[in-house]
This record gives sequence, C-alpha cells and structure tokens, in this order.
Amino acid sequence: MPVSTLLSCCVPIAYRCDEDSYLVIKFLDGRREYLTGPTQQFLNRWVHDSISVVAHRRYVATEKQCLDVVTREGKFDRRQGPCQVTFDPLVHDSIKVNQLTQHIASQNEYLIVQYKDGRKDHVRGPHALTFHPLEHETVSVHEALKLAANEAIVVYRRMQHATQHGAALVAKLEVMPTTTLAHNGKHAAAAPVRPLVDLDAPGVPPSKGHCQVAPAASPPVPSGGARPPLLTAEAAGQEGAMHVERRVVHGPAVFIPDSNEWLHTFSWHGTKTADGKGSKTGYCGDVKVPHALNFTVIRCMPDQLYLTVRDVRTVDDASLTVHLMLFYELQSIETMLDQTNDMIGDFVNAAAADVMTFASRLTYETFLQETAELSRTANFPILTSRMAQIGVDFLKVVYRGYGASSQLQEMHDQAISRRTKLRLEADAAREEQEKRAMELRCRRDRSVQEQELEAAAAKHRCEVLAVQKAQERALQDEEHAQKLRYASEREQAERASERARHEDALTQEKQLAELRMQALTNEANAELQKYDGLQKMGVDLTAYLVALAAATPDQHIKLDHGGQPNPPTVHLEIPRAQAGRVK
Repeated sequence: MPVSTLLSCCVPIAYRCDEDSYLVIKFLDGRREYLTGPTQQFLNRWVHDSISVVAHRRYVATEKQCLDVVTREGKFDRRQGPCQVTFDPLVHDSIKVNQLTQHIASQNEYLIVQYKDGRKDHVRGPHALTFHPLEHETVSVHEALKLAANEAIVVYRRMQHATQHGAALVAKLEVMPTTTLAHNGKHAAAAPVRPLVDLDAPGVPPSKGHCQVAPAASPPVPSGGARPPLLTAEAAGQEGAMHVERRVVHGPAVFIPDSNEWLHTFSWHGTKTADGKGSKTGYCGDVKVPHALNFTVIRCMPDQLYLTVRDVRTVDDASLTVHLMLFYELQSIETMLDQTNDMIGDFVNAAAADVMTFASRLTYETFLQETAELSRTANFPILTSRMAQIGVDFLKVVYRGYGASSQLQEMHDQAISRRTKLRLEADAAREEQEKRAMELRCRRDRSVQEQELEAAAAKHRCEVLAVQKAQERALQDEEHAQKLRYASEREQAERASERARHEDALTQEKQLAELRMQALTNEANAELQKYDGLQKMGVDLTAYLVALAAATPDQHIKLDHGGQPNPPTVHLEIPRAQAGRVK
C-alpha cells in the first residue's frame, strides 16, 4: 500500500471553501451532497469517494438586462434586472443573461402588441413596453396618422351584437332610401334598437361585456333637401357574424386606431409615374391604369384630373384622341363609399362615353369647328349624372386639344398649306391689278393734257395765219413769247410727271422702310427673348454683353510668379511689328 494512502487513512485531508464556492461530496454508496461555504469537510476513505471544491457561478443582470432561468422541471422564469442568481445544479438547468428588448412609443406613436394567446392590443404613446417571449408574439411601433384640415379617413370598427333577445346582426346588407322610411315611419319608429358590445373595450372580458345602446347616427342633410340613404342590417343565421360600424374622421386630427379598428383602403384608377407610384391628377396624354392609386387618406377639396380619351370615331371614321381636364369637388364621402369603389374609374368611363357620343354625330371637319363645345359641362350629361350619384360636384371641364393619326394630320397640314398659298397668291394678284390701274390713270391724264396742248396750238396757228400779213414783226415777238410759254408749260408738265414718279418712289420707299422696321422690331424682340431666357437660366447679362463687345486681342501674355510673396519685376519688350499692330 502506498505511503500516501496510508497517510490519508491515518491523517484525514481537510477540504475548505469560502462563501464564493461549495463542496461536492461523493459517497461510496453513490450519493452526492453539496455543502455551501464557508465550510470544512475531512475526507474519510471509508465513507467518501471524493470531495471537490467548486466555485459558485453567479449570473448578474443590470437594469437593461434580464436573467432567463430554466429549471430541471422544464419551467422558464424571466427575472428583470438589476438582480443576481446563483446557479444551483440541483435546481437549475441553465441560466442566461440577455439584453432587454424595449419598444418605446412617443406621443405621436403607438404600439401594436400581438400576444401568444391570439389577442392584439394597441397601446397609445407615450409608453415603453419590454418584450416577453412567453407573453408576446410581436411588438411593433407605428406612427400615428396625421390629418390636415382638408383630409379625411374612413374607419371601420368591429362590434358584437348582444344575442340574448334575438339573432346576431351582420354588417351592412341593404341600403334603404329615406323615401321608404318616410312612408313607413311608424314601422321604423317601432323597430327595436339592439344593444352593441365593444369587443375590445378596456376592462371588459370577451364573454361578459357592458352593453351600450348604439344611437342612430343621423347623417348630415344636404342643402338640396334630399337625405342620404340609411344603412340597415338583417338577421343572420348561425354563422356568428360580427357587426361592423363605419365612420369618417375629418382633419385636422392625429388618429390612432384601436385594436378592433382598421382603415378603408381606396384602390382607384391612376397614372403610373416613373418611380412606380400612382398619381390621381396625372398629366396630358397619360394612361389611367386600374388600381394604380392605393391610399387611405382622401382629400376633401377641389381637385382636377387630366383625362385623355382615345379611339374617338367621327362619322367619316376618323380616329381621334381628345385631351380634357376635369375640375370637381368631393362633397359626401359616405355617398361615395356607398355608390362606387373606384371614383376616378367612373369619371374616366363616363367622360369617355360623353366624348364618343359627341363625336359620333360629327365629321372630322365639323368636329374641328365644334371643339369649343367640349369646354361646356352641358355636353357631358353622363359624367354629370354619375358625379351627382357619387356625391361629387362637377365644377367645369376644359378642352386641351386633340390628336389624330400621322396620315390624317399630314393631310390636314397640307390642306392648310394649300389654303395659305392660295391666299398669298390672291393678295399678290390684287396688288398687281392695283398697280396696273394706277398706270392707266396716269396715262389717261397725260393724254388729256396732250390733247389740250394740241388744241391750243391749232388755235394759235389759225390766229397767226389771220394776222400774219398784218403783223409780221409783232408776230415774231409773239412767236418768241409763245415759244417761251410752250417751254414753261412743257417744263411744268415734266415737273408734274417727275412729281408723280417721285411720289410713287416715295410710296415704295415708305413700304420698304416699314418692312425693314418690322424686321428690325422682330429681331429686337427675338434678342430680348434671348436675353430673358439667359437671365432665367442665371446668366449675368452684363458680363455676357461685355464679353461680346470686347475686342479679340492679337496675343495673350501670362506672367505667373508661383505664389511667391515678392513677385519679381519683369521688363517686357513688344516686337516692332506687333507694337505697330497694338497701336
């Protein structure tokens, strides 16, 4: 037997542990004992198999942490910090330190909490919630819906009708006009009002709820006197349907839905933009796509809509594309919800029907003359009627032009060119005829003057022949005077003819001056438009004009001193030839 064994048998070995450790004692019969320190135990080879000192495993969690404790029995316990747990191998299976997952909602936010048992709760902010894996399935933070003064949303609320005194009621099944209620007022007044139970009322169990009588909400009466239809409900079978209550929330407001509420999602026709979003207004020549607009907030203000009606056929089978712009204002959201599920789609179809009806009785040429009629709301009876049914005011419509096929448009442009050419040729022929008439009038005046001169000359010759023999000497003087007078008259006639030609030349020069003035005015207007465009583009006009007016130098000389503080003095001599050019 070894000496150590003999010593251990004779002199027992002591095992000690402090408060941060414990003793694990294994007996020869298979038992195991744990002694928490501070303690001391002697090893007895006849009783003990072994004794070991094991340090305690302590798990500490701060305020932002938690301890997930799993026992040997399979139980799970979460302890939020600050705390400390010492691992006990006889009780604990595992202990983990995890970070707490907190979800914080501000005043403008709310939390959607999905529990493990299927319940869902909406918690309004400000609030902070710590995620618990045994209670919560998911916790998410959502932004509250902010509504402007001209915006509104449609909210649905799930309600449960009490069934102690009758069958359950389902959601809206029938729309009863107010005229029917007016004739059957006695029956309507005698109809009992069933109590409603709010499924998610705080503090109310799902099976036992405080019944509240749902008051009959009186819708606003329009100015015309006609009341909107009332929503009624009918008895359901044994399917246990829930009653759904609808209301409209107008801004300005900050809306946070309850757990039993949801928002109505509108899915309308719209124009797909480059970023994939939908536009309700659109642009000229766009294509309205179904379900392009998906939104929950609706605007209650005057609005406009670009509309392009394609494949419009006239009587002579011309295919046209008509561009319109519609102006409207939504007056009753309740009426719109009851009458349509796609307001823009109804506008597009009704306006297309009116335009096709308008063009089907006209030829292409007549349509071009009657396009101004498309800016009158009276020519859109189908659209006006449909808007009135939906609860929308049709304000006005604007005709923005048309488009045709390339062949038809080319023929139309050629016809316009021919008409313009004929009109210009007619104007040129008229001016030529006026010029010829003026020349004939001048020739006639000269002929009359020549006849008068010939008559005077014949009379003079007769007088000269009568007194020729008696007054030869006087005749010579008279002939001399007569020649002078003839010369004067001839000079006057020439001056008159020259004056007429000068006046014609002045008239032509005046016309040419007017044409040159018009050309100069057009050039000046074009130059001003160019400068206006440059100014709108941010160009400095003063620098631009100075750059245009500056003379181009013959030679550029650049001196660079390299950034030195004391630039050197340079003497530059210009060659004689270049100096002469500079002068």
